[in-house]
Amino acid sequence: MTADGEPPVNEPTIAGDVAAFAARAARLDPGSLVLVRGGRIWAALPIGVLAVRDAGPEAPADGVYRAGGLAAGTSTAQPAAAWRGRLPQQPWATVETVPAADIADIDRKAAEALRERRGQGVGERRLRDAMLDHVALRVEHDGGTAAVEVRLVAALCRMGFLAEDPVRVLQAGRRTGLAATYGAVWERDRGLPLL
Repeated sequence: MTADGEPPVNEPTIAGDVAAFAARAARLDPGSLVLVRGGRIWAALPIGVLAVRDAGPEAPADGVYRAGGLAAGTSTAQPAAAWRGRLPQQPWATVETVPAADIADIDRKAAEALRERRGQGVGERRLRDAMLDHVALRVEHDGGTAAVEVRLVAALCRMGFLAEDPVRVLQAGRRTGLAATYGAVWERDRGLPLL
């Protein structure tokens, strides 16, 4: 646990983590916004997920960047006000652990199902969105349920966060996340922003 009671997002930090993180986000969308704040790096992925990892000592200055530019080393920081989403509130509570192999299996089966159904009269985008919205895992905790959508599993795998360590299912208020060896992913805040 960190000093503020949160589980560590990743350990250890290795050289080039920020560039690798930005490059993975840029593969999904080069224009994805990346927020650097307080030693963490966040990316707003185009599939409705926030990805986060500890930035380590090579972190750029706090601010907002474009993933493609940050990966190439050509991006300059915009003011933090350019970031339009709310981050998961603290503390982040672990409500369940799941073997990494089970998470990888969910990702593999979702990709196979998507490939099998292509060209069967349903639009590609509509099919992909339905798959991302599918609840792959339900975790009962303290009288409530944490629903883990395929989009969280896909983001965890696409961002290269999954290793052999168990994956933690996280809750922060009403939001659900997954944390693996090299980072975490959170569902986007679906509430209306405060004005």
